Amino acid sequence: MKRNNTLKLYQHQTETVDFLKANPRAFITSTPGTGKTVSVLETWHQHHTGKMLVISPKSTLEAVWGNDLANFYPETKCGIFNRKPARYTNYILDLLTNHDIVIINIEAVDLVLNHLDIIDAQYSTLVIDEFTSIKNRAAQRSKKVAKLVDHFNYRYFLSGTPTPNGILDIWHPAFLLDGGQRLGGNFYAFRNTVCQPVQKGYHQVFTEWQEIEGAADIVADTLRDITIRHVLEEVTDMPERIYRHMEITMPDKLRKAYEEMQSTAILQLKGKLTTAQQIEAAVRATLKGTYGDIPTHDVVALNKAVLGNKLLQIASGSVYDGDRIGIQLDPHKYELIVDLIKEREHSLVFFIWQHQYNELAKLLTKEKITFEAIHGAVSQKDRGRIVKEFQQGKYQTLLMQPAAAAHGITLTKSTASIWCSPTWNLEHFIQANHRDYRIGQTQRTEVIMVQYKDTIEQRVYESLQTKKNLLDNLLEVLQT
Repeated sequence: MKRNNTLKLYQHQTETVDFLKANPRAFITSTPGTGKTVSVLETWHQHHTGKMLVISPKSTLEAVWGNDLANFYPETKCGIFNRKPARYTNYILDLLTNHDIVIINIEAVDLVLNHLDIIDAQYSTLVIDEFTSIKNRAAQRSKKVAKLVDHFNYRYFLSGTPTPNGILDIWHPAFLLDGGQRLGGNFYAFRNTVCQPVQKGYHQVFTEWQEIEGAADIVADTLRDITIRHVLEEVTDMPERIYRHMEITMPDKLRKAYEEMQSTAILQLKGKLTTAQQIEAAVRATLKGTYGDIPTHDVVALNKAVLGNKLLQIASGSVYDGDRIGIQLDPHKYELIVDLIKEREHSLVFFIWQHQYNELAKLLTKEKITFEAIHGAVSQKDRGRIVKEFQQGKYQTLLMQPAAAAHGITLTKSTASIWCSPTWNLEHFIQANHRDYRIGQTQRTEVIMVQYKDTIEQRVYESLQTKKNLLDNLLEVLQT
């Protein structure tokens, strides 16, 4: 495989290559933006003895792995599986047989398992990009990957956020990497060693496993010999990065709806509202009394996660009804976000729900602001095109769902990441904020969190920055 002579590795990437060459099974946990993909490709380029299979999130199949291979290793025969697995069993056979590197999404592992004879005969290296996708040992995707790993001599697992919800997340990836050599072969034994049970909830009806002080350091030390990590700010001179909360006052009508929903949520969590019909009646009455007669809109909150999301949706200015139709409650926040977009040459705007995208798209079109969007329904081909065109300066802003575009892609044309609403997912929050803050960025960047004062939005952002599990303590949050 020939390499493009324009590729110049940074010192930390060279160190990573040397580490991987010396360690056939390794974690690469360098922070987002440090160029982990190129480090792996260069290791394979220098040291490969067989073909390589890469399991990657959909958002990085073409936009990261495909682009890096095309730019730096153009003569490599690379096949990308970006189709619906159930319909393309023959296509995966062609990819595995006729390409040096095959890149698939985790949903296609099933198809690869049907061709283990080819894997055993031709492949030596397995890469799992964003290995947090296999952190849950009980998930079907994790079980399928577990059937695959033993067929590879070289295993490289990548993630800039290896333990987004705590050290328990690392057990299963470590088990697949070294067969339980370092953290043991039994999850429950590992959990009992590093955590202690604490009863939680209003009636203390569930158990939360809390990390024992110092356990994370012990786990990190145990895995140190097979882990390489570089921090972006320590390996290159990065422009200034500013995080700021933009607090605004919630309009009176929206505040009324929010407080009614908050009261309903507290009652539900205390067990005083026990049926969907009761919750539906309470919320429908709130919306009807505040925003007019909406007899067909059933906004129902059934559990902690849904209750928390309904509060966040109301604070966003729009909310889903029972038929998944977005009801606009107030445009104030969207208008502010569009003003922020106008003030910047290029920006990223993160939205959580489709109704947020709809409202933003409507306002941006009205203001004649050029934009594109990446969300779950956008194809891999279109994602790659959109990323390329944004980097070329074609769009003033890019609207993105964190779950669909939080990993890997480089969007250094942007100088601001603007959040319409917070996400509960710490990994998505960290990763999304590194789309424009990565190697190649030459300008000062900022993260702007637009939030209503005295709402759950503030507390979710606080929990993200302190790594607290806010959702498990939702009742306490609502009563503070």
